[in-house]
Amino acid sequence: MFRRILKQALPTMIAFTMSGMYSVVDGLFVGKAAGDIGLAAINIAWPIPAVITALGVGIGTGGSVLYSNMMGKGDREGCRRMFNTTATLLVLAGILLSLFLFLVRDPLLQILGAEGEVLEEAQKYTGIIIAGGVLQVCGTGITPILRNMNLSFAAMISMVTGFAVNIGVNYYLMFPMGMGIRGAAWGTVTAQLVVLVISVAVLLKAYKEKARPALEGKLAAGICRSGVTAFGVSLAPTVALIFTNWQCLRYGGNAAVACYAVISYIVFPVQYLLTGIGDGVQPLLSYYNGAGKPAELAQVRKTARAGAGVLGVITMAAVFICTPHLARWFGLSDEAVVFFETGMRISALAFLVTGFVKFNLSYLNAVLKTKLAVILTFAESLIVSPAYLFLLPVAVGMSGIWISLPATAVTMLVIYGIINRKEMSYEKKD
Repeated sequence: MFRRILKQALPTMIAFTMSGMYSVVDGLFVGKAAGDIGLAAINIAWPIPAVITALGVGIGTGGSVLYSNMMGKGDREGCRRMFNTTATLLVLAGILLSLFLFLVRDPLLQILGAEGEVLEEAQKYTGIIIAGGVLQVCGTGITPILRNMNLSFAAMISMVTGFAVNIGVNYYLMFPMGMGIRGAAWGTVTAQLVVLVISVAVLLKAYKEKARPALEGKLAAGICRSGVTAFGVSLAPTVALIFTNWQCLRYGGNAAVACYAVISYIVFPVQYLLTGIGDGVQPLLSYYNGAGKPAELAQVRKTARAGAGVLGVITMAAVFICTPHLARWFGLSDEAVVFFETGMRISALAFLVTGFVKFNLSYLNAVLKTKLAVILTFAESLIVSPAYLFLLPVAVGMSGIWISLPATAVTMLVIYGIINRKEMSYEKKD
């Protein structure tokens, strides 16, 4: 069982990490090419590409969870219909979201806090990102489909290849071609195109059923219900980013926003890595849940939680060691460096518990406890995190902004602990 879990989870963890590393690559190049203004612009604008990515993750994961449950029940015809509806929904949603974002982009950037030079740079970046929105929705949405068809390794290869393309295109367009922040946007869009092309090629070769466009209303509604949790989990760091940017502007200005940009470039990939544990074993959890095998389900859950704990300690220790060097790698100004070291180390404390929190959400979604997963997901991003972000700085200043991340993670872990105890007591009564 352990080998099967590792085979399923490891490629997904790597693929998730590569997805999170896109922002790191953009940050490294933008920091060198455009300094604090570029870093602040891309950080303030980040909710726009994050929404695009989250939509793809939500639809892809929602369809994939239901696909695996149907597979566990032996419903081959249901799997075929689910696949066709999921693929069609990804394309339609990507087109509609891009059109909507074009209409609201400028006022949205101003609401997010962009003004002056920062606004101009953010407009350059997001214009290209939105134009390639359908590629990003389909590219991120197809990854969980591959994972649930036992093609995790292929999904990993597509993401690693896209990541390498992102680095190459970023460097060439931003430095030899002098395109600045536009080069970072073109790098992201090009990389997602590569991911999509590779993934579609793999699917065409591996998928034995005849695929055709279809949009069954009942199945689409089920995909949306099941995918809301994954959408929320993907978007939760970005919701926190919006509130954090507001507080950084209030307490430290553009230098603090640039500092937080670099912190987020480290925090986001680690969060993606830790999320990859739960999403990596999700196909197994969904399959065993659909097949009615509680012993195997419990074994997967126990192993994944242990992995989350070990990985949390390793990532926190690695960030603590590297913190003195990170600020210069990203080209932060002397003013921004003042905030960085304290903020980075306090934020890294959250890694100790983040893996458990993310796994609990993946587990609830995998066993179709969707309503509870949705409630907890949005409670974290819309209630717990904003409350800490607005209350803690009042008490302790800038440090309160950084403390909010581990405080939110610990609070959510306590809530999950209470829920798990209640569920165990109900099971004993039954």
